[in-house]
Amino acid sequence: VHHFWYDYSLLIMCFVVGLLGGGVYVQGYNRINADMPKELREFALSSASVADSVGILVADISSLFIQSCIYQRNGIDGAVVNCPLSL
Repeated sequence: VHHFWYDYSLLIMCFVVGLLGGGVYVQGYNRINADMPKELREFALSSASVADSVGILVADISSLFIQSCIYQRNGIDGAVVNCPLSL
C-alpha cells in the first residue's frame, strides 16, 4: 500500500480546517442570536444545539464504519465493527 501524503504538513492542514470549522460554529450561533426575534431566540438556539449533537452522533457512528473499511483495505486488524462493503 502506498501512502502518498503522510507527514506533518497534513497535520497543519487539519489544524487550519479545525479553526475554520470552529469559526463557522461560533458564527452560526452569533447569527441566530442577532437575526432571530427575541420570542424565538431561545428555541432557535436550543434547536441548533440539539441538531449539532445529533450531527456529531451520526458522524461518530458513520466514522466507525468508514474506519473499518479503511482498515480492511489496508490489511489492518482491530476495527470495532465490520465493513459493510466488500472491498
